[in-house]
Amino acid sequence: MSYHRGVCNFCGTGCGHLLQVEEGRVRGVYPLPGHPLSQGRLCVRGWHLHELLQTEERITTAFIRKNGELQQVSLAQALDYVTEKLKKIKGEEIAFLASPRASNEDNYLFGKLARAVMKSNNLSLASDAGQEASARVLLSGGSWPAATGSLARLKQADFILVAGGDLTKQNPIIASEIHRARRAGALVVTVSPRKTQMARLSQVHLRPAPGTFFLVFEGLTRILYEEKKIKADYLEKHTENFQAFFKKLDQVDLGEVVARTGLSREILTEVAQKFYQSKLTYAFYPTGVQSLGQRTMAALFNLMLLSGKLGQNEGGIIPVTGISNLLGSYDLGLSPAFLPGYLVASEEKNIQKLEELWQTPLSRKQGQSVSVCLTENESLRALVVVDHDEEIIRNVNRIKELELVVYFGAYHNNFASLAQVIIPRPSYAEAEGTFTNAERRVQLSRKKVDPPPEVRPLWKNLTELARALGHDWKYQSAEEIFSEIAKVVPQYSKLTYRQLESHLGIKWPCDEKHPQGTDYLQLPEAGSKFRFVLEENVRPQAQSIAEEKANFPFRLTVGRSNYFWHQNSLMKRTFIPKREYNALLLLYPKGFVEVSEEDALRLQLREKQPVRIVSESAEMTLAARISPDVLPGQLYIPYFIEEMIPEFLLRQAAELEKNEEFFLPVRLEKGG
Repeated sequence: MSYHRGVCNFCGTGCGHLLQVEEGRVRGVYPLPGHPLSQGRLCVRGWHLHELLQTEERITTAFIRKNGELQQVSLAQALDYVTEKLKKIKGEEIAFLASPRASNEDNYLFGKLARAVMKSNNLSLASDAGQEASARVLLSGGSWPAATGSLARLKQADFILVAGGDLTKQNPIIASEIHRARRAGALVVTVSPRKTQMARLSQVHLRPAPGTFFLVFEGLTRILYEEKKIKADYLEKHTENFQAFFKKLDQVDLGEVVARTGLSREILTEVAQKFYQSKLTYAFYPTGVQSLGQRTMAALFNLMLLSGKLGQNEGGIIPVTGISNLLGSYDLGLSPAFLPGYLVASEEKNIQKLEELWQTPLSRKQGQSVSVCLTENESLRALVVVDHDEEIIRNVNRIKELELVVYFGAYHNNFASLAQVIIPRPSYAEAEGTFTNAERRVQLSRKKVDPPPEVRPLWKNLTELARALGHDWKYQSAEEIFSEIAKVVPQYSKLTYRQLESHLGIKWPCDEKHPQGTDYLQLPEAGSKFRFVLEENVRPQAQSIAEEKANFPFRLTVGRSNYFWHQNSLMKRTFIPKREYNALLLLYPKGFVEVSEEDALRLQLREKQPVRIVSESAEMTLAARISPDVLPGQLYIPYFIEEMIPEFLLRQAAELEKNEEFFLPVRLEKGG
């Protein structure tokens, strides 16, 4: 029996663990003492990771669909089949859906295959769409597209602002650090329409009406401006457009903020004053399935900047990623918007730079996300997907029309059943690679056990495909690929496997100026002055305030829960989460909708009574769950019942998942 150090592969916290290996299989998992972030702790998901690694539902051989049926073939046959199909497809005819749980090395080559070999910029990640919006805002305001603060000093904070989501469910270890800080004296303020567990751990819970988050932060900023609680010297020295921002603030109507959010001016003023007086301040927001809108992220950034909270000390903004390697995926350019290193994909000089590094011409055609390709790109003929969850099946009819669907996966799921070709890939414990967590910490994960005989690392299969398609890639190891990443991504330029082997992660940027990494953003290191993110710098986003209609008086929002996290198939293969999932299904087999106590009394509803949720284009029947956690006029559904997708949310899901601020106007009626 032996124990191997590793990194949890669920959420973006990147906790350290020890995997117990016996007879070539992972038999148990234990927290890693001394890890700088998790500090000898794991959440309920992390404690049961070994069950996922032992599941019998693994994909261990390749398949090709013949006469409508998936038939087992050799790996060589599957790759040859894919090669011949790809030779007839180019550019906008193909889209690539990457996995935010894959390693940096696998993701880098996946993006390179798309852009350099197939000349396609249709490259994206389906999960956690808020990450791109977060990167845009932070790049518009400064030079760092990720966390500016250090979680190591969180326990010394005196003010912590948590905006949206529920970190206790999404990133439990980070939430526990916030709880520790609260017990040590920090004031924790949560902004969330629903009374989440995170809100219960906070001293102050601001409950704005759904769709009004951005007004809360714009209102707080306006109050500081009115009361002249601003850092004038800081703004003069470290920002370049504060006068233009002041003109924007003049247009913020506090009367409108109060009326639309439902929050009193008194509570907003009290929070603004305590925020200004704080010395070590953190602001958290999720970029995951309950992410905020881009305007809201900009408003929060501007609030932090106006009060001088950025670059002054270890505090700052922490965008919290919901999946293990989401940040690393964006670092490596798995987005239509960014090339590796967050170079803007539409700028000619950036394309030319990447052409020089890769020694091959690239396409200038603007890429699209896979979801947009499946709904709008009529020329799309092929789709290549890596280990993805079941949410993509909402486009099942379009996927079935495609000439080629290739799935590189470790586990069977509903999407795999749609593929024409399935190629197995290792679990993360069966391969080497690096992963980058929410605080920019790059961690090395070594192979712990051997994969099944027909299962090779994804990078090996991608290398073979590229060679067959005329690109002589010569990679012999994941370490060689990481060495190339260091040449292409400036933030990783001084990172090496040898360096990572002797550390429990190193935070980028790790470059000539910071050979040991960078804990947090300091003003002298900012590179240039900060900029307030004005509306013209924020890309248009979905309307966050849905049109109010008299016959649809309720605001429906959706979210996730601890045991049915991300609606993904992985959680259903671990014992405790699956048990809790099934227990809830016993109580609410068709799902439930949370209704406020006031609305239940007014409508004379009983607990578990069937109710109909009716929108303009669809309806569904669920059980009522009477809850103090939602406001009157608000409805909340945890999106974990798979049948919800075709029954109701298929037409609404894309809108509801844009960000936490979006809501759907509906009507609530007693069911049959």
